Amino acid sequence: MANLWLAFDIGTTGAKAALIDGAGQVVRSATRQYSTHTATGGVMEQDAGDWWRAVRETCRALGALDEVDAIALTGQMQDAILVNAAGDPVRPVILYSDTRAHAEAARLPDQLGAARIRELTGNDQDAGSLLAKLAWLQAHEPAALEASRWLLLGAADFVALNMTGAATTDTTTASTTGLMNLATRTALDDSVFAALGLRDCARLVPPITPGGHRVGALTSAAAETLGLPAGIPVYHGPGDAGATTIGAGSGEPGAVYAYLGTSGWIAFTATERAQPGQGVITLAHPAPGRTIQVAPLLTAGGNLDWVRDLFGGGDYDTVIARALDRAPSRLLYLPYLSGERAPFSDPHARGAFVGLGASATRDDLCRAVLEGVVYAYRHALDALIPGATTTLTLTGGGTRSRRWCQLFADVTHLPVAIQADPENVGVRGAILCAQVAHGARASYAAPEFFPIEATLQPDPAHAEHFDRQYRAFREAYPALKPIFAQLA
Repeated sequence: MANLWLAFDIGTTGAKAALIDGAGQVVRSATRQYSTHTATGGVMEQDAGDWWRAVRETCRALGALDEVDAIALTGQMQDAILVNAAGDPVRPVILYSDTRAHAEAARLPDQLGAARIRELTGNDQDAGSLLAKLAWLQAHEPAALEASRWLLLGAADFVALNMTGAATTDTTTASTTGLMNLATRTALDDSVFAALGLRDCARLVPPITPGGHRVGALTSAAAETLGLPAGIPVYHGPGDAGATTIGAGSGEPGAVYAYLGTSGWIAFTATERAQPGQGVITLAHPAPGRTIQVAPLLTAGGNLDWVRDLFGGGDYDTVIARALDRAPSRLLYLPYLSGERAPFSDPHARGAFVGLGASATRDDLCRAVLEGVVYAYRHALDALIPGATTTLTLTGGGTRSRRWCQLFADVTHLPVAIQADPENVGVRGAILCAQVAHGARASYAAPEFFPIEATLQPDPAHAEHFDRQYRAFREAYPALKPIFAQLA
C-alpha cells in the first residue's frame, strides 16, 4: 500500500488537497474556495467545473508531487450531477441542500407507498432526495435528462471521472439519494423507477461500489493537468459523512461523534438501520453488514457565518469571544436558515429569534445563535441515541473555537473530546477506507489516524438554565411550524 497519499475532499464551500503519509500524518495541504448560486424557491447550485479547477489549483499549490503513490477522494454527497458521454456537465449541479423539489417529494408516497420507499432505501425521501430532483428535472428540464449519459451522485464521482474516465459512485453516497436498494447495495430496479414515472432514469445511475474501492488509474491527460505522474491508482472513498465517520474514529460500532461545519450531523456506526420518524437517516457503511446512523443538520456553523456577516464581518474568534462573554441567554434562536433534516424534516422551516427585546445587543444575538446551534445538536443527539452516551467526540472546522466546544459540553452535559487536526478528518478517513478495502489494515480502528487534542468536562454552573432553555427550544419549532408553512 502507498507510503504517500494525495487526498481530496470536495466540500460544500471549497476543495481541500492534502499530502498524507500511510499513518495519517499530514505533510502539507491546500484549499481553494468556490461559490454557490442561490435563488428563491430553495435553489442551491454549483458549477462542477469549479470543483475540477479547485483540484487543479490545490495540486499546483502543493508543489512537487512526484513522490505521490496513490490518490483518495471524498466529498459532498446527494448531488444531482448530470454529465454527457464526454463527461461534461449538462447543467449546474443541484446540491444536496436544494429544496425546490418539495412538491415532487410530497407525491412520492402516493406513487410507491411510504413504507415501500423506506423498505427499499432505508429512509424517507424528502426534497433533498434525487428521486424528487429527477422528477423535478423531468417536469421542468427534460432536455437535460435526455442529453445526459450519467447522473453522478457526489462531488468525488465527478473528480474520479475526470481523473480516470470511469463513472462510479460509492455505497455511502448512493444511500443518501434514494436511488439505491439499501439491502442489496445496488441501484433500484427499473420497475421502481417506472412506478415513480422515471422510466428512462435508471440508465443514468453509475456503478455503485463500496467506499475505498480502486476506480482506476490517473490518465495521461489528467496527470498533465494536475502535475502528477500518469498511472497513479485512484481510490474512491465514501462520501464526506462516511469518510468523516471513519476519520473521526467511529468506523467501528459504538463511538458517537458530532461534525461541526457549515452543515453538521451526529453519527455513529451500527449493525442495524435507524428507526424512522425523527429525521435520523441510515447510510451504508463501506463494510458490508454495517450502517452509519446519522442525524443531519442542514445549517450548523453556517449560522455563525450568517450572523457574523449580518453585523459586518470580523474575526470569528472575536465574534465568539464577545458573544460568550455575555451571560447565558434567555433569547432563543432557531438555526433552520435553509430548512431542517433532523430530528425533523421540513424544507419550510426557517431561522427565528424568540424572546427578542429592546435591550438585546449584537453580542446577545450572536450568543443566542451559538447556543441555538448547540441546542439543535442536543436535539439531534436525543433523537439518534435514546439511551445514555458517555462521551461525544467533536470534529469539523467549528472546533477551532475551544469556547464554543465548551458550550457543547455544558449544554449536552457530556465530556467532549476534541479531535486534533479536524480540518483533515475527511481526507484521513478516505485514505483509511482505501487501506481497509485493499487489505493493508484489518479494521477501521487506527488510533493514529484520529488523535484527541483535548477533552472538555461539562461545567455544572448553568446546567439548570441550559436545560430550561433547551425545553423551550424543543417547543418553539412545533409552535412555529404552521407559520413557516404559511410563509413558504
